[in-house]
Amino acid sequence: MLDQGFWAEIQTDGEQLRLFSEHNAQGVQASVFDVKNKRSIAPSEPVGDIDEGKEKATEYAKAHLERLGIELPPLNWKMSRAV
Repeated sequence: MLDQGFWAEIQTDGEQLRLFSEHNAQGVQASVFDVKNKRSIAPSEPVGDIDEGKEKATEYAKAHLERLGIELPPLNWKMSRAV
């Protein structure tokens, strides 16, 4: 169950990633999901707080895109809705 969190989406050069920083039943976690290939780029990882989660997810997404020769576009973080 999601208590609070944020997500951002990247759609660039044929890539589609979703970044998450969420506080849920397991604590505060960051993750990155590759929508196009339906797989995790960075599985849920514990972090200290929501802001640290945003930074960690951004780092993972940036590294993934750099390996593909793609620059990280500006991110627009949106508040997740609690379930």
